Amino acid sequence: MNRKFITLLGLIAVSLFGIAFFSSKETSYLLLDASELAAHQANYSDQNLRVRGFVKAGSLVREGKKAKFHLELDNQSVPVYFTGATLLPDAFKEGARARVDGKLEKGILVASHVEAKCASKYEAGYAEEK
Repeated sequence: MNRKFITLLGLIAVSLFGIAFFSSKETSYLLLDASELAAHQANYSDQNLRVRGFVKAGSLVREGKKAKFHLELDNQSVPVYFTGATLLPDAFKEGARARVDGKLEKGILVASHVEAKCASKYEAGYAEEK
């Protein structure tokens, strides 16, 4: 009886560890500034990225639900292709502060999720994070 109980506990522990490990691989993101990604693109290929910066003026091109734009910070920018998997927020426009989730493919950040923030509401918090 004791042996069966220990085996059962071991099996449960291994199962829970496996679930936690594999689910975190899909949902974990590496948080970067657009300037850091632009400067060191080779270091971040094949990773889930969460990149923050500003939508570069004159770079936004909407194509139905999809969009192309550049995310910039500190005079460095990264081209972004938004797949249209979710809706773009109403506050998303040129010059807006944005956070983009995606993967870097051939020098382009292919994004599945975009968030835009109201500049006045988040101004102090963003300055403190840097």
